[in-house]
Amino acid sequence: MRSSLKIADAWIADGSGAPLVKGEVLIDGGTISAVGRDVSGGCAAERTIDLGGQILAPGFIDAHGHSDLALFAEPGGFSKVSQGVTTEIAGNCGLCAFCLTQCNQSHLSDLYANYNFPLTWHDYRSYQEKLAQRDAALHLPALCGHNTLRAAVAGYEKEKLSAGDLAKMSALLDAMLEQGALGLSAGLLYTPGIFSTPGELVELMKVVARHDKIFTTHLRSEGKMLLESLEETFAAARAANLKRIQISHFKTAGRANWGKLDAAIELIERARAEGIKVTVDRYPYTESMTQLSVILPEKWDALPDRTIQQKLTSVEECRQLAAALRASREKDYWQSVRLVSTTGVHCADAGKTLAEISPDPAMLIVELLAHDAPGTTAAFSGMSPSNMARILDLEYCMAGSDGNALAMGCRDCHPRSFGAIARFLRLRLDRSGDIPESVRRITAFPAETFQLPAGKIAPGAIADLVAFNPDTVDCRADFTDPSRVATGIITTICQGKIVYQA
Repeated sequence: MRSSLKIADAWIADGSGAPLVKGEVLIDGGTISAVGRDVSGGCAAERTIDLGGQILAPGFIDAHGHSDLALFAEPGGFSKVSQGVTTEIAGNCGLCAFCLTQCNQSHLSDLYANYNFPLTWHDYRSYQEKLAQRDAALHLPALCGHNTLRAAVAGYEKEKLSAGDLAKMSALLDAMLEQGALGLSAGLLYTPGIFSTPGELVELMKVVARHDKIFTTHLRSEGKMLLESLEETFAAARAANLKRIQISHFKTAGRANWGKLDAAIELIERARAEGIKVTVDRYPYTESMTQLSVILPEKWDALPDRTIQQKLTSVEECRQLAAALRASREKDYWQSVRLVSTTGVHCADAGKTLAEISPDPAMLIVELLAHDAPGTTAAFSGMSPSNMARILDLEYCMAGSDGNALAMGCRDCHPRSFGAIARFLRLRLDRSGDIPESVRRITAFPAETFQLPAGKIAPGAIADLVAFNPDTVDCRADFTDPSRVATGIITTICQGKIVYQA
């Protein structure tokens, strides 16, 4: 049965960047039926929410998330909806939860084991059908991940692909895009994407270009080889005649690379001037988070996590890896690496730096990976606050949390999962004071970039809305308490249903 809801006494930021308008919005079922000064039309809504002059915006879009399995385990998506998020783009950094074959199913089941939800689908359509059965509180459209796609055809350890392998990948990608996947994402720092050649990427980009969809990339390097990685991406796009590129969590990683931002922006803007629609997303923190295994030196850095764990059943391999880690880093480096999540005896140490946990951080890493390489994550400090501010100010930058949908009270996470979108909005408002444009950056802009039917307040639009107080909206989460709820979010509505109220 359809129900009606009126949002009254609101300053409406419609997502377009147009000036605020005082008015009301009427929702009928899951659709906005009217917007104006008075939407009653002689008929009383079943329920009215009076905002008392606060802001009403389209539901926020998290342009870069990893809730591919998290939303199955936590369909309420509390960490997202409590920030006003009604849509998350999943399937990022080359990793998605579909394109399942006997070549990658076991690995992905291990990777997602902590969610305790079996992977019983195979393609994008069946993945979305299974998600729909969970009645999730937010939308989760997804990209097709290059690493998952590659492994579906050739597994995780094959470095050089045959022409037949690449043809199978292209056909599988074509099918996923035809089924509605938003585009192709790459994670060229991770296995097996690390093995990919520019030619491989060009062939896959050609498939994406035929569908006029987007290629997003976790660059091969975000630090030492940042500029070369950007050049690789744009050269491949030119060769494939691909016009839509998103640089994931754009950053200059490592103090030695902070000075590269001007050159990186110049490369992006040169590509934009050529007609490539280059956009970037960014989380508003200077600590990244990913698998702890990315810290490993050569010989180990291209191995899948499960293979690393198996190798570390050998005492000699443990000894060799610990020695290699000690040789690869300065002693004070370990103070900048923070354990975020793991299983076993070190669960209680989440939130501490490796140096705080152990006098021998190298051996600690070996122990953690030997126990649970796929499930152990860490945060890495090494980004410039001033560079972050400049990136957030770029006209083509949108918000992406790089985080999961989590339940209230979850402790084993980066604070971005509970606060990135709220903090992005707070920083934008503090720096510009421009409410309409700040709202556009997290609504209509990502919606247009990913070709989504979202991000606007207008009759006939999907009733995804968020009410917030522009004076108090902010993130409160930190590594000490990463699940503190964001402030200033009053109500979140997804498809006409109230999914969060402060």
